[in-house]
Amino acid sequence: MHRGMKKSVCLVAGVLVAVCSLASHEFGVRTEQTWTALVPLAAQVWDLPVSTTRYRRGWFSSTAETFLELPPAVAVILRAYVPHTPPPSATPEGLTIMHRILHGPFPVGLRPGGIISLVPAQTLIISSLAPGARSSSRGVIAPAPLATLQVSTTVFLRGASQSHFVMPAFASPSSAQTETHLVSEGLSGDVTVGANGHHVTGSLRAPGLQVAREDSVLALHDVTARTDVSTGHRQPSRSDTIVRIGSMALTYRHDTQATWAITGGEVRATATAGEMLQAAADVQLETFHLADMPHGPGTLHLDVRQLRLNALARLLQEVGAQWQDAPNATTLWRHLRLSGDLARLLSGIARTSPEIALTQMHLHTPDGEVRASVQVRLDGSRLLAPGDLPQLVQTIDAQVEAEAPASWVRPMVIDQVSKVMRARSTLAALLPPHALHSLAATICDRQLHSLVEHEYLLLDGDTYKSKAHYADGQLLVNGKPLALPALVQ
Repeated sequence: MHRGMKKSVCLVAGVLVAVCSLASHEFGVRTEQTWTALVPLAAQVWDLPVSTTRYRRGWFSSTAETFLELPPAVAVILRAYVPHTPPPSATPEGLTIMHRILHGPFPVGLRPGGIISLVPAQTLIISSLAPGARSSSRGVIAPAPLATLQVSTTVFLRGASQSHFVMPAFASPSSAQTETHLVSEGLSGDVTVGANGHHVTGSLRAPGLQVAREDSVLALHDVTARTDVSTGHRQPSRSDTIVRIGSMALTYRHDTQATWAITGGEVRATATAGEMLQAAADVQLETFHLADMPHGPGTLHLDVRQLRLNALARLLQEVGAQWQDAPNATTLWRHLRLSGDLARLLSGIARTSPEIALTQMHLHTPDGEVRASVQVRLDGSRLLAPGDLPQLVQTIDAQVEAEAPASWVRPMVIDQVSKVMRARSTLAALLPPHALHSLAATICDRQLHSLVEHEYLLLDGDTYKSKAHYADGQLLVNGKPLALPALVQ
């Protein structure tokens, strides 16, 4: 009886193994079919130049390789700041992503973090991002031994998926290689995709990031973000996004304290994007430190209407491409202006008469409230000859309105003028702080008095007020014409 039971157990175990093996093979076939269908779908729905360059199916697991082609400007940034990025080549540049695919219904294999799950799934995909030039089928060099990003994705039986990604801490190349240096404490997040790929939710957590330039350091801490995106076939996508920032500060190297700093920032944005972008965002700040003075809380509302996305993308791509050959912003502006590219690309944006409005700008200060609003519209109906920059300027209709306590404006302006003088004048840099402050105060008081005298700045009690309107190539400040330099000569 004992021997018979052993035979029965062995038979049952053998049957289970055979069933699981056949099921794993069947799931492997289904996974390859799903993969073959979803990668082109993602490229179409999300407008991503991604393609599968290799897929090898095994019995219990498979491997795959995809290639995400990047615009030249983005590739330049990756080469400069992402570890293990090879030098440029003659072939298209992008990101090579290696995938290890464990077949369902119960994926067998080493999982990230040693996670064990008994939930049936179609597959578990472990992806490693290796910034590179080309995929293996395009004659690429071997991927970097240390991946900069790892993603584990579970594809459930009905087609929905859930991903978790982690990027380890890293530092950018040494000062001999680039002018700007990054120091990241890493980041992590999660992404959930619906069965049809038309509903995506995501979250991101970044504990810290520093961007150091030759003369300044920008530091961010405790950044979190959440987004919910819905899109349909040939339908505009809609997204709701929340970004929170624990703190952000800009410090110049010759200063002991931050030039400005923000704590407790939050942005809530809603956008609808098809051919046109319609977006609205609300910004809140708990505290804002400027010129060693605490401010806050503060609020801001932003509206963007009728902005053609493909025209904006072409403008950014062209600017990014020319930026590679320009040593500074002045040279970039000259290249764009003389080549006619800037006017041509801006004309494409202006044709739909886009509008940008900054309203409900409020900032509490120790001296009272600072309020402002900005509205800019490009009147595309007035655009006749594309590529004519002077005519393009004529399509601008802009209004600015602001008011602030005079007791707040004066010390703020003096502080900024002092910093500019110290940075740009060798003689001013040699002056003692109190002498430089006194000189800056004299200059600022004279300028503020002149602005009030000419009614470009109105003093209402202890509050400075001003309104500006630009239309038909003419700027009016408080209803009075103000001559402008030849911006496009």
